Amino acid sequence: MHIRSYSIRIFLLLQLLVPSTLFANDHSIIVKFTDPNVEMVKPEKWHKKQIKYGKWAKGADLVVTLDQHLYPTFLPMIKKYAKQNSIDIAVREGTCGTSEGLVNKKQVDIAGYCCAPSLTDRLPGLEFHTIGIAALAVLVNPDNPVKNLTTQQVRDIFRGKITNWNQIEPEHGEKRLNLPIRPVGRLHCKVRPGHWRLILDNEDEFSPALVEVGQISNMISVVAEYKGAIGYEVLWNLTRFKEEGEAKAVLVNNISPYNDAAVAQGKYPFYRVDNVTTWRDSHLANTNAKNLVNYIREKSVNTKDEFALIPEDSLRKNGWKFKGNELIGEP
Repeated sequence: MHIRSYSIRIFLLLQLLVPSTLFANDHSIIVKFTDPNVEMVKPEKWHKKQIKYGKWAKGADLVVTLDQHLYPTFLPMIKKYAKQNSIDIAVREGTCGTSEGLVNKKQVDIAGYCCAPSLTDRLPGLEFHTIGIAALAVLVNPDNPVKNLTTQQVRDIFRGKITNWNQIEPEHGEKRLNLPIRPVGRLHCKVRPGHWRLILDNEDEFSPALVEVGQISNMISVVAEYKGAIGYEVLWNLTRFKEEGEAKAVLVNNISPYNDAAVAQGKYPFYRVDNVTTWRDSHLANTNAKNLVNYIREKSVNTKDEFALIPEDSLRKNGWKFKGNELIGEP
């Protein structure tokens, strides 16, 4: 087989596997969503298994696990819903990995993720409901005069191709900053598409000089402390962790992450997808879970400004692709 023919076949295969992909200028592939029609193969014993809560949720009517981004976002809503409906809801904070593990063990009714699902998240009978997307802001120190970067410049900085701020052509008369760039990354959820993987799809593509942090607060504090730093985080976390210091969100392709209309139209390149799950099969489904998810989706529309969240209805109006309640592709 000729090399060119082989390359074309690979390209077509990737298009079938994922509903939305991007080829960066250097021909690396960025996967944005996985195929919602693919499910993990599980043994018959797993299919027959019932929901069984862990000791931490004993006696609850409904059990929820949420990652560290969704937990503080939705916990007040969940508490209010529980009180209004006189039901006992146990909520556990964790990570997307925690949610995956508890869903796989069938110990929760609802699981929350700050990412689009990986193929390994797509368990039989599990449904994803997209709450919305949040712009992933590119952050620099407030003393950095740079106001705008292109998508390719962001990628080249994190890849290590651009290593000093004086390599960025100044705009609008600002001074050129002669300082080494210190890229900062929080490489969570490596198996899931989207989020930081919209910058560079694989952790191995990042510069050896990358300062890797484990906590959201650390991302904010490192960028705030070092004039040459660059990082990324959703806007609400800038407010949540403002005591860690100040970080400045730059424009990307002259588009601000604060521009809700542009983000909703798919013009801003980096974002995070918030999803929660419910069970479809009758022996796993919990009516309280379905009602709570509908409540959260409804309330998220009313609190979108507080959480810098572009809700599901805005995405649908702007042509984003859905399968049921799950976001599966850009406009």
